[in-house]
Amino acid sequence: MADQGNFKVTCPHCRALIEIDPEHMLAVGGEAPAAAKEGLSFDERMKKLEEDKKNAQTKFEESVRAEKNKKEVLEKKFRELAEKAKDDNGIPMKRDIDLD
Repeated sequence: MADQGNFKVTCPHCRALIEIDPEHMLAVGGEAPAAAKEGLSFDERMKKLEEDKKNAQTKFEESVRAEKNKKEVLEKKFRELAEKAKDDNGIPMKRDIDLD
């Protein structure tokens, strides 16, 4: 079916080979891409899935701990700044605009 004027291009999405007729601006043929095999058996895939679940759970627990720790750190900073504000004896804070 390939004439001299026809040419073939590869689809960027599915990697199929498409034959184009430039005169009529039509796709006149094509070949499906070769199916990529992962090479893992069902049992291997299940083991990998379990490992992925464990890793996701570990990351989640770490993020929860970090979030709890974040709250404590922010509270500590707030208390320190509140104490510092009490120690300033009512001296007004200078703004950037006041420095000009």
